[in-house]
Amino acid sequence: MVDQSPPPQPDPADGVKPTSLRQSAAELGRLFARQLFDLQMRELLTTRMLPIIYGLAIGFAALLTVYWIVWGFGQSWGMGIAWLLVIGPALFVAVVTAIRVFLEFVMTVFRIALFLESLGGQIESIAGQTEEIAEDLPRIQFWRSRKRE
Repeated sequence: MVDQSPPPQPDPADGVKPTSLRQSAAELGRLFARQLFDLQMRELLTTRMLPIIYGLAIGFAALLTVYWIVWGFGQSWGMGIAWLLVIGPALFVAVVTAIRVFLEFVMTVFRIALFLESLGGQIESIAGQTEEIAEDLPRIQFWRSRKRE
C-alpha cells in the first residue's frame, strides 16, 4: 500500500524553509548580515541560527573528545586506550545530547513566544467582535435576589 499523504511541512513558527544546504547557508549569511544590525529586532534571528550553533557545538565536542584522548595517551597507554574506547565516546555522546536538549529547549521557548504573540492578535479580534454582539443583546437575569427576612 502506497502512502499518499503529503510530506510533512516545516513548522511556520521557526521560519525555516526546506532548501538545499548550500542555498540555506547563503540565505542564512545574507539574513544574518541584515538582521544583525536590525536595531528594532523585528524578526528573530536566533531560531535560524540554531542549526549552525548545533553544528559548531558538535565540532567543539569532537575536538574536546580528541583532546582528552590525546591527553590520556600522554599519561599512559592504558589511560589512552580507556579514553579512546570508552570514556571519549561516552563523553562525546553526553556533551552532544546535553547541547541538543538545551537548544531544543531554546527553540521551544521561541515557538511559545511566537504562538502567544499570534494568539494575542486573535484574542483582540475576538474581543472586538463580542463587544459589538453584547451591545445588541437584551440583559437577562437568571437569578432572583432574595432578601432574608
